[in-house]
Amino acid sequence: MDAINVGLILHPENYDVLVSENIFGDIISDMAAALVGGMGMAPSGDIGYDHAMFQPAHGSAPTLAGKNVANPIAAILSGAMMLEWLGEKHGIEDMNRAAEAVREAVDNVLRKGHLTSDLGGSTSTSDFGDYTVQEIQAILNR
Repeated sequence: MDAINVGLILHPENYDVLVSENIFGDIISDMAAALVGGMGMAPSGDIGYDHAMFQPAHGSAPTLAGKNVANPIAAILSGAMMLEWLGEKHGIEDMNRAAEAVREAVDNVLRKGHLTSDLGGSTSTSDFGDYTVQEIQAILNR
């Protein structure tokens, strides 16, 4: 466990997919989230042979509930992961295109400087979501 976390910190480029038991996966995913900007940036997927579940790595974040200050990126990107999984699982190319549009939209919103408080900005949760929807619409209308 310690060795993998040291490896992630020193050479994250060496890792693509890590498979582990739940308890260790939780610890590893928390460490990896720190490398990409924090827990609000880390999507998550629990994928089996026939079924999958997607959620932010941080879980529900109840201390932020109702305050409109949570970083929604992990939730949005978890949705993109779900679309991609569904596309691959069922051979629906439109799902894969939708997943790519969601990821591109999040990138565009960040590039435009719309940052939530955990990233040093002041964009609210709902505004970030609205900006992301606008970007997705623009991407799909190209």
